[in-house]
Amino acid sequence: MADLTARIAALWRYPVKSCAGEAVDELVLDDGGWPVGNREWGVVDAAGELTWMGAHPRLARVQAALKADHLWLTTPDARLAVPLDGGTAITARGWNGQRQDFDLLQAWDAGDAAADLLHAATGAPLRLVRLSLPARRRPMLNALHLLGDGSLQAWREALTPALDRLTERARPNLVLTAEDGEPLTPFIEDLITEAQVGALTLRRIGVCERCLMTTVDPTTGEPQATALEALTRLSQQRAPGAPVQFGVYVSASGAGPLRLGDRVSVALAFI
Repeated sequence: MADLTARIAALWRYPVKSCAGEAVDELVLDDGGWPVGNREWGVVDAAGELTWMGAHPRLARVQAALKADHLWLTTPDARLAVPLDGGTAITARGWNGQRQDFDLLQAWDAGDAAADLLHAATGAPLRLVRLSLPARRRPMLNALHLLGDGSLQAWREALTPALDRLTERARPNLVLTAEDGEPLTPFIEDLITEAQVGALTLRRIGVCERCLMTTVDPTTGEPQATALEALTRLSQQRAPGAPVQFGVYVSASGAGPLRLGDRVSVALAFI
């Protein structure tokens, strides 16, 4: 018997790592349990290193969406369709926190038009790259980030002054709500061991440690320190002395769709 029954309240996909994502009605998992179209692209700097929103916060103003046979990049000033295949083969470098060194990653440069859009949006010489399958399946890079809507509400209530677009700051793939539509108990996801969604089993693999990305205003691309300060206070109440935590990572067994409104049977570890 499930300890908790919930429903999927929101699904998000992030086609380009560290750019704004897209809300979707369905998130399809492939045979390895990896979300299709999620973080399959990245942004490299002039040194060929994969970079992130913490270094270039205005990447938050670059919205990425998958439509038919193109990746669409949209900023306040431009819109560009990028083909899903082709490009110039390159070797990018991605930081491996476990080895404390760079991994060499096969990728394909998406061309000058995409680079020009990123430069105009951020002021930095950045380039869009499509990552090879091994590159995007490095450990934890493409795990599913799960949040409860009660945790988002607790974050909202802890903020003074109020900040908006918190879900976009938190960057979850799945947001759960109670089966009756009421918010879940705040931070109940911290106790999840596994969740069943139809034939799919989602197993917890770790907590999500939070960083500067939560501070970036999705509208302006400017950091707002109070966002992370509030998360820090909430996290320290639950796990004193630990890194700032908000949400958990889960991995899926097998292929299939996750859809808005799907029923989720959750097993909890009570401590």
